[in-house]
Amino acid sequence: MLETYRYSAGKFPVSFFNFKLTGEDVFAFLQNQSTFNFDLLTNKGFHLTSFLDPQGRIEFYAWALKMDADVYLLTPQLLKDQARARLERFLISEDVNIQEIGLEEWTVTLGPKAHVFIGEDCFAGEIFEEKAYLTKSQKINLPEIKPEEIEGWRCLNGWPDFIGKEFSAEIINNLRIYDLSVSINKGCYPGQETVSKIATRRGAAYSPVLLKTNTLTTTGSIYSFEKKIGEIKHVNNWRGHYYLSAKLLRDFRVENMEVTFTKDDKELKAIVTYYPLLPGSSAEKALELYYSASDFFRHDQLDQAEASFKQAIELDPALADAYESLGVMLGRQERFHEAIDLMDHLTKVDPSSVLAHTNKSLYLMRLGKIEEAEQEKSLATVKSFQKFGDEAKLKQKIADEKEKQDQEWVKRESMYRQVLEIDEEDTLANFGLGSIEVERQNWDAAIKHLQKVILADVNYSVAYLALGKAFKGSGQKEKAESIWREGIIVAAKRGDLMPANQMQFELQNL
Repeated sequence: MLETYRYSAGKFPVSFFNFKLTGEDVFAFLQNQSTFNFDLLTNKGFHLTSFLDPQGRIEFYAWALKMDADVYLLTPQLLKDQARARLERFLISEDVNIQEIGLEEWTVTLGPKAHVFIGEDCFAGEIFEEKAYLTKSQKINLPEIKPEEIEGWRCLNGWPDFIGKEFSAEIINNLRIYDLSVSINKGCYPGQETVSKIATRRGAAYSPVLLKTNTLTTTGSIYSFEKKIGEIKHVNNWRGHYYLSAKLLRDFRVENMEVTFTKDDKELKAIVTYYPLLPGSSAEKALELYYSASDFFRHDQLDQAEASFKQAIELDPALADAYESLGVMLGRQERFHEAIDLMDHLTKVDPSSVLAHTNKSLYLMRLGKIEEAEQEKSLATVKSFQKFGDEAKLKQKIADEKEKQDQEWVKRESMYRQVLEIDEEDTLANFGLGSIEVERQNWDAAIKHLQKVILADVNYSVAYLALGKAFKGSGQKEKAESIWREGIIVAAKRGDLMPANQMQFELQNL
């Protein structure tokens, strides 16, 4: 059912304890106290924010709403006492009045069409990575999302609960709310120094991810070789797989990495998956629908294919492939007028499309409109020549950039070789030369330099990535796989998740 709301809209009720903050210093006070950059909060907008202690531990979280010169903080009722205490503790001489409005019923509407069903009396923001609106109105003509669906959606995207029952007063870097409520480049606030140090070094020791598995299990601690590596918080079923919401040790937090662990003396395998599982952008959801429609089309399920193609176009009117595929499908059904209309839309979306005119020519021919068909055929020919011309320009641009890059490589190569004349084992110079040789596809030379790097420094994580590429390029796929697997372990332990994820990606493609 979540697809219904994700592709359209839905609503659900939620209770918040409401604090109203007024006074001349409201925004300066909140800017100095919370993790969110209040300069980004637009009027009648809302955003999730957190308030920390000086050690970076979260004390409470709230949805901040701006209404002209005032701010409302909607927090779970279970957190209202610590919210009040936290706000007052740091309020010294600022002109800020904290008023308890109390527990209120709100309606959350979310999804790409949610804006159609609400009036002006609402606040706009984001929940579950979806465009969402908060309003006190109960009379909204939208399907109501069931509590179990809300909970599943929340867990699959890693959002905090609206009640506060799962609140944990720990370092915010250990929680998914870090991604959702912390403005990275914002100025100082209590706990900011600790939060920044953890984020810019190796990251949190334990942080939340999803573990995708085909085996049903329960919540609790998980182990690898009798060492605790994580804690499962929730188990959800989605599209035929189980997704375990887990806090996982840094060494294993590599996207798409297969993790083997034991739970209750049973061995399980799972794939590490980053949050959010369900993307919120209309473009990403349109692609989901497009791929689904293409599958329906291949299996001759034409009604489902048509509905999904049209829904994809509705979500992303610029998705050229959807116009083309739907047009082809309708053309095969001899619905030529509809197919021609789609080809006309395609030319607006992608003016360079040759197939738009080619297909339209075929459909016009089938309708007996020979002269119009010939005109479209001529347009297809013109655009083909234009495309070839554009490709020639692109090839020239690529050649120019390659020449420029070659010159830069020669310059850097000379510098690295001068260093190696002094010290043959210098890691930076060997890595630099090895990387250049990988780009030049001089595999043997690259392997020689990169192996020296790893021998000198076993923790040089990016060298494993480059060496694996050299082994792969030279046809030594088993060695490439071995070095990447070793490199993933090294990189993950160091918190170097970028090279770790790149090596995992290379392994999948291998």
